[in-house]
Amino acid sequence: MGEIQWVEDWSSALYSHLLYQLSGLRGSNPVDRRISPSVNKNMAKKPEVIEDISRCRQVVDILSREEVLAVDCEGVSLGRDGPLTLVQVGTYSGDVYLFDIQRNKDLLKGGKLGQLLESIAIVKVIQSCANDSAALYYQFNVTLQNVFDTQVANLVIQEHQGRKLAPLLKLDVICEKYSGKKGVSEHKEDLQSEWMKMTGDLWAKRPMTEEMIQYAAGDVTAIVPEVYENQKKYLEENKLQKKFEDRVHEEIFYFIDQSMKTQRRERVDAIAKGICANINATYSTNTSINDFEEDKDEIRGLQRIHYSDASAMSPLINRLKTELIRKELNELLEKLDSEGDSFVLSWRSKARFIDYERHPDGSIREDAKRVIKKMNDIAMKDVCRKYNMNTKLSHVRQMEKETLRSLRPNSISDPSIHQVPLRLYWLLMEDDLDKKITEFQTKRREFKMAEGYYKKMKYYIAKQTSVPHTIKRKAQMLKDELDLTFGRDVIPT
Repeated sequence: MGEIQWVEDWSSALYSHLLYQLSGLRGSNPVDRRISPSVNKNMAKKPEVIEDISRCRQVVDILSREEVLAVDCEGVSLGRDGPLTLVQVGTYSGDVYLFDIQRNKDLLKGGKLGQLLESIAIVKVIQSCANDSAALYYQFNVTLQNVFDTQVANLVIQEHQGRKLAPLLKLDVICEKYSGKKGVSEHKEDLQSEWMKMTGDLWAKRPMTEEMIQYAAGDVTAIVPEVYENQKKYLEENKLQKKFEDRVHEEIFYFIDQSMKTQRRERVDAIAKGICANINATYSTNTSINDFEEDKDEIRGLQRIHYSDASAMSPLINRLKTELIRKELNELLEKLDSEGDSFVLSWRSKARFIDYERHPDGSIREDAKRVIKKMNDIAMKDVCRKYNMNTKLSHVRQMEKETLRSLRPNSISDPSIHQVPLRLYWLLMEDDLDKKITEFQTKRREFKMAEGYYKKMKYYIAKQTSVPHTIKRKAQMLKDELDLTFGRDVIPT
């Protein structure tokens, strides 16, 4: 099937519905509200911010009569540990309710908002729900159900149209692709820049600014009804519902059930290897990486495959992978140099370049180290600018945590390191140690520990080492348990 032929002219339906409303004969069936979303959205009232339990129950009762709702969440480094601070819910008619979890965490249980999110009777339209799902599950024991994920729908549709490794798209691109307009708040880009570079706990700040309210509302009004209806229609017409539902389930539980993460990784890795095998069978031995279009399946397959697998596959794939790595490194170095401290860091990117530090090619290793150093320098400045001595570790982004792990303080109060990142570093080291202890208590004899971390644990224990007392005590406790379980000084690898 070629390009999707979206319905571009709603005029007759809008006109009929407007006459219907003016005549005072509007029905109560949700289908009536779907006919003319644009008219209803223009009549929608200002987003309502909800903090009170009784009002929350009233609104949840109203929303429970809907068949489809748009949902989104905001938070500070939102995820399993990153605090959820706001839940946005939008209706077909364009009404938006902002449930202020920062002000009242009992809205989810006492206010019955959690029941709404878990309802199997109401479709929840969400863009990329994995982090929202993890935050709701781990922080409030709420499991999202009956989700229509617009990012997942786009991936399934692109795959049906011939893509093998379709790219993830930003919300405004999804909206433009499936509704003809971006739809998101005009403040979105500025606010994203602010919390990435200036105010790490932006979504915990109260009272919310008008820009924050409009941003939050825009993320739900943008995806219903047009994006949802057009994606849903395509999936139904092409009998893709089962595949879509399976992928949405995977997205909901991606950070909750390790098997879902493993399932996705294995599927995507297999596709990437298949793409590379096709390149090897189709293209000549003198093919260059520049012969492929940017962001197409061939490039994405080569990006995904590990350089060790590329080396084992064939000389052609190995050379193309090496060319691609060099190209990525050069482009990123140029970007880092030109943008400087304004560069917005991504953990997804950094993880790949960390791996390149172990590449067999010496020049690639050196360029990767230069990239990582520049990224770490920018991230450290971000940490010093965004956070303070009262910042919670859960507010720190994954990218910034990895930068903190690169620090090598010689004491609790190493004067060569700024006090804010130093404090966060020790909080992170204790958190890492707590997770190791929990993992050991769960797995016991099945527990594994990398040799590098075992050495770090012994470093904490050493008498001459200046580390926080709690870290020293917990490291000694874990070491004693490991000795009893595996033998004295035996590393459980």
